Amino acid sequence: MATSLVGDPAAAAAGHAHRDALHHPAGVPMRLTPSPMRIARLTHCQADHHVNLEDNRSQEIDNPLAHLSPSQVRAAARDFALRHFPEDDLTGLFVRAALVARDPHSFRSLPDLTERESNTLARETRTSFWGQPKGLRVTTITLCIAAIIQGWNQTGSNGANLNWPTEFGIADRKGQLNDTRATWIFAGVNAVTYLAASLVGCWLSDPLNEFVYGRRGAIFLSGVFCFASVIGGACTHTWQQLFACRFLLGVGMGAKASVTPIMGAEVSPAHLRGSLVMNWQLFDAFGIFLGFSSNLVVSRIGPLGWRFQTAAAFLPAIPLLALIFVCPESPRFLLKKGRYRGAYRSLLQLREIPLQAARDLFYMNCQLQAEARLISNRDPELNGTGVNAVGSGVVGSRRPPADPPNVPDTPLWKSITSSFLKFFKDLRIRGDEQDFDTFQREVQRISYLTRFKQLFVKRRIRRATVAACVVMISQQLCGVNVLAFYSSTFLRDFNTTLTDQDAEKESRRALWLSWGLGLANFLFTFPTYLFIDKRGRRFLLLFGFPCMAISMLAAALAFNITGPTRNGAIAFFIFVFFFFYSWSGGPVPFAYSSEVFPLLNREAGMSFAVFCNLFGAGILTLFVPLLTKGLGHNHVSGPTGQSRTLGLFAGLNILALILIFFLVPETAGATLGTEEGNLNYISLEELNYIFGVRTRKHIEYQVKKVVPWAWGYYVRRRPEDRQRSTPELLYTWVRSQKEQAPQSQSSQSQSPQPQSPRPQPQPQFHQPQFHQPQHPGARGSLDISSH
Repeated sequence: MATSLVGDPAAAAAGHAHRDALHHPAGVPMRLTPSPMRIARLTHCQADHHVNLEDNRSQEIDNPLAHLSPSQVRAAARDFALRHFPEDDLTGLFVRAALVARDPHSFRSLPDLTERESNTLARETRTSFWGQPKGLRVTTITLCIAAIIQGWNQTGSNGANLNWPTEFGIADRKGQLNDTRATWIFAGVNAVTYLAASLVGCWLSDPLNEFVYGRRGAIFLSGVFCFASVIGGACTHTWQQLFACRFLLGVGMGAKASVTPIMGAEVSPAHLRGSLVMNWQLFDAFGIFLGFSSNLVVSRIGPLGWRFQTAAAFLPAIPLLALIFVCPESPRFLLKKGRYRGAYRSLLQLREIPLQAARDLFYMNCQLQAEARLISNRDPELNGTGVNAVGSGVVGSRRPPADPPNVPDTPLWKSITSSFLKFFKDLRIRGDEQDFDTFQREVQRISYLTRFKQLFVKRRIRRATVAACVVMISQQLCGVNVLAFYSSTFLRDFNTTLTDQDAEKESRRALWLSWGLGLANFLFTFPTYLFIDKRGRRFLLLFGFPCMAISMLAAALAFNITGPTRNGAIAFFIFVFFFFYSWSGGPVPFAYSSEVFPLLNREAGMSFAVFCNLFGAGILTLFVPLLTKGLGHNHVSGPTGQSRTLGLFAGLNILALILIFFLVPETAGATLGTEEGNLNYISLEELNYIFGVRTRKHIEYQVKKVVPWAWGYYVRRRPEDRQRSTPELLYTWVRSQKEQAPQSQSSQSQSPQPQSPRPQPQPQFHQPQFHQPQHPGARGSLDISSH
């Protein structure tokens, strides 16, 4: 077996001792350590175990550091610290951090950890959001404000729909549209926001990140669009002008919807990622509620009320534009651009202690080097050895500008001013290419079009694309936006023979009902905090969609009730629908889509997922009025069109359920054994191994393992069927060499015998399970099917 220079402490020390002493006469530093390609070749034969990210037939969740011995990990950590942090004394910190990353559950056995570090790591997965550092809390709150804007813009348009058609001459005084042309104009003005968001806005997220440089800059510019367009929309005098303003609003909403959940996922600790990213939906619902509240406040102003309803959405844009530059930039984005020091500086603000920041940075970089084989087809040896290139790189004399390792607290106004100026002074977020590792070098060679093409060409990325699109489209198939976009008009049109005074009262009643729906949507989202990380994203979807189908069907049938109880029955079942939607089909899609793509393709992948969602929303807003009118065209009066429309979406909920069951893997985490609170959460980079498993294998597992188990456990309920609380496990988790060695020795000392089947764990039903087997072997079993 060849010897790796990365894993040789003596060679690494000798290289670092002389690397700054010799230079080419022209000033170009001479290479005293091998290039990434060369180190990859040297370490290739060291990779006795290799997980193919394109076709993970072994269904293993890999830790690249688990294949290295402790001495090799120490050498790689020293090399990483000396190359990227030469002016700081961080070598010891990164060595400790790397050993923790190699075996996260055995950190207490490391002798060099301080008492504070050990205590912090011990309670890390039990620390709630309010126990996190100020930088993470401020960032999360700022991203929540961005979500509020999204919801408020949506409901401002909803309330304005009651009056602007009359003012612009396409509806009568009762709000009834004049003719088919007027119906198309009304639908088009409402649909253009979502069509612009899907066809233009969401596709700007990748260029904005790359050329406006950073998640913060992209969110800032999208906020500017949202701020200016609602002010302009309130000052329009024709439907064409309103159409143009809503188009610009859609551009801002699409870009913001693509970037904000990504930043939330990238800054969050693994054990809080689902909870913090689902804040997008929670505060989008809060924005919807605030928008409905604003609509009610100004509804008595008269015909001009719709202008105030439209303009009111500028209010949350002001704090967003001010606070976004106070937030630290996404460390993963900085790491992708080769800004190692900037990424570490950002993590210091997002994690409680420097050890956590160093561990996350080192482990992210290791997994990204493993991910490099997904994006590089130029060197077969490199493609197979990314996991072992953790210490590889080209050593040079030029370094990125030295940043202070920590940021002292400063007054808010100073932070805003300095961050704003620094953003425009240092637009190009990019490190020195001489200090790049393999992944960072490959990133520079890949264009936007190539990143987009990989969504459909690379098998691992294609599986993530399919899963993300399924959950995004399912949000539209459930029918929630039929109620969200048209609740004021959809629920008002029960009687077309009203007087002017009765029509005004009916409009106000519809506004109050919409306000109640907005409040319910917001309040019913809170239970998601309890389940989205502990039970998983898939569990919420599989439980919520059948319930939404039943409640939607009941609401559709309630439209046919005659008598005074009809309106109450309709409202009741719609509220039941929102109860199930608010913690399943609402928060999961954006949280899920923001985490499933590799770092290189995350912007393009999220853009495509948001395109599917918002384009579906645009199609709904365009055709639902026509569909409702068409389904009820044989009836002079009555809500038959509304009833049949909701019945149609009840059936589409079942279609969405089937797609989710077969095509959407779990992404939350895994439980070690059956002890409560011992949760092993999956990082963003480790999701590569989940989506490396073939779709056919996942479908086969669901049909042959999960369905028979669920039928026996929940339907037949015979004693022999209930002996196993989970189906047969699908995934395995690779363990470190230190754990493998004793087992291998014990197995060699015994006579060769067939291995007995792995004993099944007895975990709680809902949680993805990790189980350490009792027979000789190097892996634990992991089930993340979230049945």
